[in-house]
Amino acid sequence: MSSEQVICQTKGPVSWMTLNRPEVLNAFSTELGEQALEALRRALADDQTRVVVLTGNGRAFSVGADVTEPGADTDPAKRIDIMATIAHKAIAEIRQADKPVIAAINQLAAGYGTALALACDIRVATETLRLHYAYSLIGLTGDGGINYFLPTMVGISRAMEVALTGEAICEEEAKKFGMVSKFFPEETFHENTQALAEKVATVPPAAAAAIKRMMYSSPTADLVMHLATEKAALTEMAGTPAFRELILS
Repeated sequence: MSSEQVICQTKGPVSWMTLNRPEVLNAFSTELGEQALEALRRALADDQTRVVVLTGNGRAFSVGADVTEPGADTDPAKRIDIMATIAHKAIAEIRQADKPVIAAINQLAAGYGTALALACDIRVATETLRLHYAYSLIGLTGDGGINYFLPTMVGISRAMEVALTGEAICEEEAKKFGMVSKFFPEETFHENTQALAEKVATVPPAAAAAIKRMMYSSPTADLVMHLATEKAALTEMAGTPAFRELILS
């Protein structure tokens, strides 16, 4: 329902989660954070869902925490602690999930909105993309893994510049660093994202889960151990009915 802060829709094998506070550019209130975490867990647990897509309603993906939320000025440290706890649970769910999660970034992401997008397995965006660190501009230091994801993707020096100056990362730079894999026109954004998600959904779930685990463990893995893990996963997948069906189709 449109009155809910998270709109959930199932389109074939794809579950869409749309953050729905467009009047404040989908800024995260405590309620929105709780609803989003619950919706994410439901989608990841749904046997019919093979891919989850996260997006925002209106002119932004999300601009992060809602610092104007009623009560925001009373014991802000406690409130930030509560919101960060919810936020970090969502990031962990995305990274530990067997299913691929796609961030469909419509125009703008900032603060935790940027962190949430960077945590996803695949990122697509509109051609008017702007990514902001934002935290430092209000005297904060970041959450949701943004201080982990950003330097990993763009390097320490550029990450520091973005964090300390408030400068945005726009389409060309996001493309250069591989932060976003595809850019779509706004008028066909949802259709193109759905088509990509459906293509990803054709990969058998067990294979998608194994690929995701190996990709994320590779930066810290010993090569010889990683090769052994790859061989074990490959052999296991070769014995599945899905593999036999695909090679015979």
